[in-house]
Amino acid sequence: MQLTIILIVLIGFVSTQVPIPSRPDGYGVGGPADAHVVIDMFLDPLCPNSKASWPTVLQVIQAYGIRIHFRIHTFPLPYHTNSFVASQGLHVIANVTNRNLDAIYLYTTKVFENQTTWYNDATKSMTIPQVIDSLATFVNQIGLVSKDKFMVGMMSDDINDETRISWKYACSRGVIGTPTFLINGVITSAGPSWSLSDWKSVIDTILATNENTSSNVKDCPTGQSECNYAPHKSQCCLAGERCIANVGCRC
Repeated sequence: MQLTIILIVLIGFVSTQVPIPSRPDGYGVGGPADAHVVIDMFLDPLCPNSKASWPTVLQVIQAYGIRIHFRIHTFPLPYHTNSFVASQGLHVIANVTNRNLDAIYLYTTKVFENQTTWYNDATKSMTIPQVIDSLATFVNQIGLVSKDKFMVGMMSDDINDETRISWKYACSRGVIGTPTFLINGVITSAGPSWSLSDWKSVIDTILATNENTSSNVKDCPTGQSECNYAPHKSQCCLAGERCIANVGCRC
């Protein structure tokens, strides 16, 4: 009960203190950010429940491709030792690789697969610098980035701040545990117990509703051309305009 009260007070405080990020928080894959289905996952790299949810998450991403937009956010929990370090590591990978999504999602997958290496009792006799060195060695071994580049990133005040801002952003969205899933901005009951079929039962319903009320333009006036710039979205381009994917008609 006390923990719940503390979290409520903390969220109320953080919601008025969140700095505006330099770009939207998180790392998204799939379709455009304004797709009919947008899923946000708030995860802790050292959370067993986040790990348990991840294989199905990858199935969802694979199954729907560009039909949905899936975005992950870091939310390190204080009772998972080294979770902030592992979360900052994800942001380091993003910065060092120029936000290469394959690298970001591979890091997440591999840390989940080796979660026990840095989880609680496994590192109780290690210092934080030793934990960071261990993670840097691991990242180098799996071929993501060199150990030196990773270590520099872990020492960066800017990336440390970025990790903190992500945590504050999650608090402002009402996140208090991991994994937390939002579908089109609404917190859901999705979690480790959800199968691909469970996800499909929700996603397919939303997609079907939008397909029935598609905003596609059926007939463009003479002299204009149809631009199918995103799933179920189109415009009529004027003469001289180009059709740009995920954008629409532009000169």
